[in-house]
Amino acid sequence: MIKLGVLSDTHGNSPAADAALKLIGPVDGYLHLGDVVTDADRIASVTGKPVYSVRGNCDSILGPAAERPTELAVEFEGVKLLLVHGHKHGIDAYSTFTARERAIELGCSALVYGHTHIPQLVQRDGIIVLNPGSPSIPRGGYKPSCAVIEIENGKLRGRILTL
Repeated sequence: MIKLGVLSDTHGNSPAADAALKLIGPVDGYLHLGDVVTDADRIASVTGKPVYSVRGNCDSILGPAAERPTELAVEFEGVKLLLVHGHKHGIDAYSTFTARERAIELGCSALVYGHTHIPQLVQRDGIIVLNPGSPSIPRGGYKPSCAVIEIENGKLRGRILTL
């Protein structure tokens, strides 16, 4: 089994990110969905675990963020995930349609995104759609949050965790 911690929209708030890491517990790696990519680097440094990350709309196109893609397809135990922040994929508080279409086009079983700061875990168009929310700046009346993805025997299970 593979267990992944999922964070997005940490916005440089190390105490909030650290609280999320503590809540997530032991994992094999992390997914960071942008805003701010240097937070992803810090997570890798403090945990010693691999961090797969994408650039968000609040990330500069200079420095460390310039090296990050705006989308990244990753595969664990035969399950392919599309990671995006969302600002380049038509994501807003109401729709993930364009990003879901891209995930399907790439043969992914899940779309994992950020940008809205609103947690979501649903199945749409035959794929799992997961937004961990934000541990630092939640929106929509939600509490600070993060998520966990577990992959076992080709099946993906996600959970939203509230800080």
